[in-house]
Amino acid sequence: MAPPPVARGQPMSAAPIDPAHAAGAEGAAAAADVESVLLRGWQRRPGRMALATATGAALLAGLALLLASQPGSLVSPWMADAFGMVALLCTTGPRQRLQALAALLAGLALAGLLSGLGGATLLSWLPGHAAAMLLGARVLQVSPDRLRLLSSPRACARVGLSAVLLPALVAASLSVPLMLLAGQTGASAPLAWLNLVLGSLIGTLALLPLLLALLRLKPAEMAAWVDVDTLVLLCVSLGVAVLALLHLAYPFVYIGLPLLVAAVRLRFVQVSLLVLCVAQAVGAMISLGLLATPPTTTHWQDALVHLSVAMMLVPSLLLSASMGAALEREVALERERERYRRLYERTPAMMHSIGPDGRMLAVSRLWLERLGYDERDVVGRPSTDFLDAESRRRAIEQVIPAFLRSGECRDVEYRMVARDGGHLDVLLSAISEHDEQGRFIRSLAVLEDVTRKRLAEQLALQHRHTAAMLESIGDAVVGLDRLGRVRSLNPAAVEMIGWTLDEVRGRPWAGLLGRQALDGGSAPGDPVERCLLDDSRPAPVSCRLRCRDGRWRVVRETAVPLHEPGERGDAQSVGVVLTLQDITAAHDLERTLARQAHHDALTGLPNRLLLQDRLHKALQLRRRQHGRLALLFMDLDHFKQVNDRHGHDAGDALLRAVARRVQEAVRASDTVCRLGGDEFVVLLPQIEESPDARRVAQHILEAVDRPYRIGALELRVSFSIGIAVSPEDGDDEATLMRRADTAMYRVKHEGRHGLGFHQQGDTDLGNATV
Repeated sequence: MAPPPVARGQPMSAAPIDPAHAAGAEGAAAAADVESVLLRGWQRRPGRMALATATGAALLAGLALLLASQPGSLVSPWMADAFGMVALLCTTGPRQRLQALAALLAGLALAGLLSGLGGATLLSWLPGHAAAMLLGARVLQVSPDRLRLLSSPRACARVGLSAVLLPALVAASLSVPLMLLAGQTGASAPLAWLNLVLGSLIGTLALLPLLLALLRLKPAEMAAWVDVDTLVLLCVSLGVAVLALLHLAYPFVYIGLPLLVAAVRLRFVQVSLLVLCVAQAVGAMISLGLLATPPTTTHWQDALVHLSVAMMLVPSLLLSASMGAALEREVALERERERYRRLYERTPAMMHSIGPDGRMLAVSRLWLERLGYDERDVVGRPSTDFLDAESRRRAIEQVIPAFLRSGECRDVEYRMVARDGGHLDVLLSAISEHDEQGRFIRSLAVLEDVTRKRLAEQLALQHRHTAAMLESIGDAVVGLDRLGRVRSLNPAAVEMIGWTLDEVRGRPWAGLLGRQALDGGSAPGDPVERCLLDDSRPAPVSCRLRCRDGRWRVVRETAVPLHEPGERGDAQSVGVVLTLQDITAAHDLERTLARQAHHDALTGLPNRLLLQDRLHKALQLRRRQHGRLALLFMDLDHFKQVNDRHGHDAGDALLRAVARRVQEAVRASDTVCRLGGDEFVVLLPQIEESPDARRVAQHILEAVDRPYRIGALELRVSFSIGIAVSPEDGDDEATLMRRADTAMYRVKHEGRHGLGFHQQGDTDLGNATV
């Protein structure tokens, strides 16, 4: 956005972008372009980059302010916003972006002070340009259009709307109210707003395409992109601009003509340079009063001149992007033609192409190898020269006439003659190509060795027999080649893994499905890998497989090597047959039974049996590490009254709610157990000191003491907690449980709703055992 004349007191400035730089979308191919060089510069020499950024901003802002101060100036091209957008775009990390922001603001402020702007003017000027640069840099960062700017008119137009027009509108809408509040503009608010929009629009439109195009260049290309054609058209464009502004009634029509010629002949980056130079020259001449504008009755009509300048720049940029797109398509088409030609020649199949005169146009490499010819001995000769007498007669009398009528033929049996006089029986299938008028151009034929075809038929029959047998097997069977890639699936395998054979044929089996140990840990050894490595039959492995639908299945994997006779009569490994037996139901039943044996049915907490096992292991660990553990024996106070007053259903719901709060109040490594009834035990396997156990118990008391909403009831309960610490209060399971129980009963006798440690004088009031 451009500042209005200094006399009208309406300058503006720029701001930083907050999100991280997105140049990684270009990948490794952009590692050596100008943008990458600037990114490395901010990482290695941030001070120099900040100084360069401040200098650039100051020069561009100073130039705009200088033109704006001229007597005939209404709007001067403001290019500092475009410079700030690109400067912020080429930083990475918060620190570099903050340095770039500070440098930009310092440069703009310096330019404003040197131009005679006061502090109030700067304060009303900076936020608008800050918003413009921030918004523009953000749009450029997240939009892929800037990467396609050079070869897509649609992307070019979208960048113009989002990174040129939108920031100009937002910045003007922010700046005008601030300038009105500060009394910095003498013009009407709408006119000031329009001048700010047009100035920024012209300046950003002139500079931003050039900067974005330069970012895509490699440093080695920087010296070569300004050539003789560019210099000639630059001189012509500037000369036409000067003459048209001084002598012609409708100058902008004529000024745009050399730019359109440049758009056809030059690259986008060169056209952008011409647009920048012409826009700056036109803006300078308008500011210096060298353009005789037509008489106007209102101030806003002067803005039409600058709007014409902006509209003059757009067609050449869009046309240049269109020419870039056309050039890319032409290069891609030529590359594709060359690729298809090489593909035709190198494809591992016998192929040939025949022209309208019946002579050979092209042959594949395998065709030449099988028949023993060189390409120069084949191309240009009649195709029938390579057939024996019987095949030649049949081709001339039957096959070729039928082919010309129908445009195709399939599985025609020919006997071809090799260069050494040998014969090759083939099956030929061909199609014809025609031009737009329907005239025959060429034929494309594929030839297949009959011997190989017969072998393929035998293999197909064997495959059908094998597939029929596999379909009757309930377990999943996967056939793999010697590289571990999927070759076949029976219906049970398709149903289990969720992929069809067409979707996974040729894909490596390793990594196709998620694989874990039964306990969810690291996957056990892969029997397929072992089978391929050792050519042996490894022991079956049970594991969990994550299939395509996201479900985990427990399977038993059995891998068997597959052998075929080799050339020397020995067996050679050609792959693996993998059998997956689904044992999910049996495994789930086993886990369910194990959980029922070790967990409380009502609350899902560990029961007495599981507590005994964990306490035993915790004591063993404590002895090795010479640490401490604590056991909290907890009993609900007056729980029997809840059952008596509200029924057992309410009591069961309350017990489940209490269990959840106790679990939430302890660490994940602690064990919360329900012994039965309203008795709970908490095992703290690792504590530093006894007060740690007190803090946990107090936290449990506070958590449990909050009201419970059970249906329409609001209930409150509390715990009496007894604490025993090992080794002080014992070093075996039974002693710790008994003493924690004793401490709990002492708390109950002392009034309930509290906690207490076991003391030496406590009488054994309880009879708890693990």
